[in-house]
Amino acid sequence: MNRQPDSLKHMQTSEDLALPYARILHDSQEAIMITDCYSKIVSVNPAFTDITGFEESEVIGFTPSILKSNMQDPGFYVSMWASIHKDGRWQGEIWNRRKDGEIFPEWLSISSVKDENGDVTHFVAMFSDSTKRKLTLSKLRLHAQVFSNASEGIMITDKQLQILSVNRAFTTMTGYTEEEAIGHTPRLLHSGIQSKHFYIKMWERIHTIGFWQGEIWNKRKNGELYAEWLSISTLRDDEGHITNYLGMFTDITERKQSEEHLKHLAHYDTLTGLPNRTLLKELVDEATTRAARQNHKLAVFFIDLDRFKNVNDSLGHNIGDKLLQQVAGRLSSVLSENDIVSRLGGDEFIVILQDRHEPEVAMSIADQLISHIKKPFLVGENELYLNASIGISIYPTHGSDFETLVKHADLAMYEAKIQNGGYQLFNSGIINTFMRKLDLENELRWAIPKDQFQLYYQPQVNAKTGFMEGMEALIRWNHPTLGQVSPGEFIPIAEDTGIIMDIGKWVLKEVCTQINTWLSNGYTVPPIAVNLSARQFMTPDLASSISEIVNSTSCKPQQIMFEITESSSMNDIESVLPVLHKLKSIGFQIAIDDFGKGYSALGYIKQFPIDILKIDKSFVQELTTDTKSAVITKAIIEMAHGMDIKVIAEGVETPEQLDYLRHMNCDIIQGYLTARPMPSDQLESRYLAGVHTA
Repeated sequence: MNRQPDSLKHMQTSEDLALPYARILHDSQEAIMITDCYSKIVSVNPAFTDITGFEESEVIGFTPSILKSNMQDPGFYVSMWASIHKDGRWQGEIWNRRKDGEIFPEWLSISSVKDENGDVTHFVAMFSDSTKRKLTLSKLRLHAQVFSNASEGIMITDKQLQILSVNRAFTTMTGYTEEEAIGHTPRLLHSGIQSKHFYIKMWERIHTIGFWQGEIWNKRKNGELYAEWLSISTLRDDEGHITNYLGMFTDITERKQSEEHLKHLAHYDTLTGLPNRTLLKELVDEATTRAARQNHKLAVFFIDLDRFKNVNDSLGHNIGDKLLQQVAGRLSSVLSENDIVSRLGGDEFIVILQDRHEPEVAMSIADQLISHIKKPFLVGENELYLNASIGISIYPTHGSDFETLVKHADLAMYEAKIQNGGYQLFNSGIINTFMRKLDLENELRWAIPKDQFQLYYQPQVNAKTGFMEGMEALIRWNHPTLGQVSPGEFIPIAEDTGIIMDIGKWVLKEVCTQINTWLSNGYTVPPIAVNLSARQFMTPDLASSISEIVNSTSCKPQQIMFEITESSSMNDIESVLPVLHKLKSIGFQIAIDDFGKGYSALGYIKQFPIDILKIDKSFVQELTTDTKSAVITKAIIEMAHGMDIKVIAEGVETPEQLDYLRHMNCDIIQGYLTARPMPSDQLESRYLAGVHTA
């Protein structure tokens, strides 16, 4: 048997492929435009007319600028043609104009076609109308160079799916050369990710309508899996019989990775990796649906970290962020795999217990969580301690949807925080507490105009002699219907709402007026301590405002001592320090209140213009029962004296506490042992008239 020469065999193969290429140009669902090397249009296909509205006869001899929309600046085209001349190709999105004037976006791919000498002879542009989201990668009819230079991977098979030809982009994306691919079927690229059913449905559609497109995972020659957007078209002869299949694809792996990354960012907290509020809602909706179907309960925890702000303020956000990461890990370690841990933001976390059906079990878990959070955290060289307040709501008892359950757990958490930490199960009384808070907020705005505030004064006496050396002004609220409202209840509301600004001015003005009254009556008046809240330090002109009030009442600055809490003084030190130095230069005295309660930044204390340190009452109350508290108290007194600072111990309630403080050389005491806060007339008769308590 005579064998055909290889050259003849190759010639027949080229002739066999000519027909598919011709049909590709005519049948392609993508517009194709061919220009000469001078960018004069020499040929367009029917899809070009469908998309642009221009007939072939209307554009032949013109340049592609006939479609220009002027939506791109000149630099865009300079960059585009620079890429074409450098790399031989360009692709991207561009806005063009149809014949009827309508501007439309298109995804455009331009390739240069070169002859055997490497000189550019033509440019081939392929584009689809993005407004119709036609991602169809259509059949091509271009000569071999056009086919080879297309940026999409192209594979042509016979009707038995034997690969006849592939282009360069196919080789670039898959790793298989044309020689390695020809003769094989597309199974060469199968990743095994898609099921048999997937391919059955795909070919069913191809045989039904002659076209399929979609996302598919394939495998490169090196074994790497990649995602591609694939379109498969059938090519038919004049009699309608299938002759070939055309597959065109683009590698969308990077896009898929970007989508997954964006999806992760949209659903997960970037700091802790926990679900964020968006994903949490979806998970809770699913959990409540299951619980309803199974007639089960589930618990929602709203967790707020106590004293976390002190860490951020004193040690910086970097340490705070690492601490939050450790907290997230510790919460997750306590819970089961079916439970959900989420971070809402800041120091707030949500926990969903899916397998804990009864409140008693939920409260036991809450106790475990608090116990674990109380254990020391080691962040860098810092050993840090936290506590937590947890509010608990139960589905469906306390709500049937995400928002209600979280809201009720949040309200319960605030109730727990009022009780100095721990956990609190939601109940109807909490709603009453919340409503009372709203009532107090509304009434608080009218307390000054309606003259409902009154100042009480608590003496600060010498620890050894009992003589009064100062006093603290304390505000009281007498409401006509609500009665006596505790400062511990309304001051936090005033700070949250900003009403504290007006209250602070009122208190200072009242103190100055009272000082002038006592002085005019011939009394010797020691300095009076006035509290400044952290919120007041947000006022840019605080020192000037204070000075203006004092001067308007003809009161001397030396008569006033401003008390700031240790935590507020550590908050934004760079802003607080200049204000304190300004107040000190005017003549006011400065005291640090609640010292030792927070994270004492001893390195900063020497920078503060302090006259007095007030030891937090928690240490004083444990003087006789806790050796560590006694040691700390003694150390504070000795440190303060070493810096020529006086010390006041507040909260002194027993003679035994007083004896301890005297032996520690504490300067001044303040507390119920000597006197409770009292109205101005009582203080006048008991102390300013010469009466003192030994």
